[in-house]
Amino acid sequence: MSRRKRIISQIIDSETISQGSYVITGFSGGPDSLCLLHALSELRDILELEIVPVHVNHKLRENAYAEAENAVMLCEKLGLDCVCFEADCMEASRDAGISTEEAGRLIRYEIFDEVASDLEASGVPRDRIVIALAHNADDQSETVLFRLVRGTGGKGLAGISRMRLSDQGFMIVRPILSVTRQEIEEYVEETGLKPNIDESNSTNDYARNRIRNELLPYLEKNFNPSVKDALRKYASIANEDNEFLEGLAMFEAESCLEVLEQEGAVKLDASYIRELPLALTRRLISMVFSIMNREDALSYRQIRSITDLINSDNPSGMLNLAGGIVARRNYGFVVFRFAEDDEALYPGSGAYNDAAGEHDGDEELLELNARVLLRREFEYYDKTGRFAAFDYDEFNRVYPGQIGSIELRTRREGDYIAIKDGKRKKIQDVFVDQKIPKTERDSILMAAIGSEILWILPSEQDEEGSPHRRGKYSQNYQITDTSGRVLFLELTTTLC
Repeated sequence: MSRRKRIISQIIDSETISQGSYVITGFSGGPDSLCLLHALSELRDILELEIVPVHVNHKLRENAYAEAENAVMLCEKLGLDCVCFEADCMEASRDAGISTEEAGRLIRYEIFDEVASDLEASGVPRDRIVIALAHNADDQSETVLFRLVRGTGGKGLAGISRMRLSDQGFMIVRPILSVTRQEIEEYVEETGLKPNIDESNSTNDYARNRIRNELLPYLEKNFNPSVKDALRKYASIANEDNEFLEGLAMFEAESCLEVLEQEGAVKLDASYIRELPLALTRRLISMVFSIMNREDALSYRQIRSITDLINSDNPSGMLNLAGGIVARRNYGFVVFRFAEDDEALYPGSGAYNDAAGEHDGDEELLELNARVLLRREFEYYDKTGRFAAFDYDEFNRVYPGQIGSIELRTRREGDYIAIKDGKRKKIQDVFVDQKIPKTERDSILMAAIGSEILWILPSEQDEEGSPHRRGKYSQNYQITDTSGRVLFLELTTTLC
């Protein structure tokens, strides 16, 4: 059997596309989406499908408009009309304080929902509308490994779901999730298709690309040549377990979760949740972050901190969390909302008692999150939080592959920070110059790699207008006009 017939058979066997469906297909014009669109067009008459290809120009690359034109041309050859949209991912990334990659994903899903809503308004029954996306088996393996190395729970390890509902309640399906990237390439070659090629996939600017281009090949060579298949099997098992727990969590959410649409917030009933098993509590917290479109920012440590806040005997408390979210406990409820600028400026020394305006004595845990951003991503990033930024390529020349060695700690013997003209200054001398009392010097936090200090965090005595309002930064690895990538260090606060 030819590769074309095999993939078409796999789509039918996936049971994601029903007879008489209106199929909105995400179409970048790349090999994956072109394979899916071409295969669906082969099934058009057999399954009586109406196919609506949707192309989104994110305006991120110089050839984005040429790719959009090629997408339209490819659709015309298949006898389909391509619906094209433009979106400013840079602006969306800046406004939301997220990466352009994540901003693009959110925009695409919003557009798919918009097209589906228009179809429904034109008289197409909702249950006949599906949104088909071209995620493949390799995407599944990479996603599971990406989430595993970042630290995720059972839901994250379930990977990409074959079928789920969109924010507006339309069915999203992934008909070629069991098809490997090699099989897709063979399909494209066999059928003579000419897809768009995204050059950024071959670079290692994004963490996911490094997993695809470096980590997975290393694991295949040195540990398990079938590691991709093993990851997919693990995701399948985790998904079955997760579906069961998600069903229970959805049932419980009706009694303890409320979306406050006018306030842009989500409220959990802490008193109710305290009686639930921890596995359900974790999924309810994950549900909150999903509602706020910040699910990727949620870590195990933050889930633990939120559960501690829920279970605390103190009736009041506040957490600054990743993704710009603040969780505020007020007696029997915890409300999650996006932080105001002044709430996210300083690292605190305790969770505040909202009623009394005093520290409640609970210890806070500060997390330092290090990541690499493209220069253009950094320029549009929401810079209202607590962060430091450096030229990644310069840093990597001195400390190759050592981002994970950057730690948040207090001073040690031999610590220094780079100052002007390539000189160094002892941290002790820095504290003396800043007139920091001796009693406070051992509590000042710093981002360090070895004995080199990259960032001295602001102290509570730094007042509005102080030159140290956001701390003191190393003069090494400064961002210049020629910088291509940025080492971005972001501080978040959680309750320990």
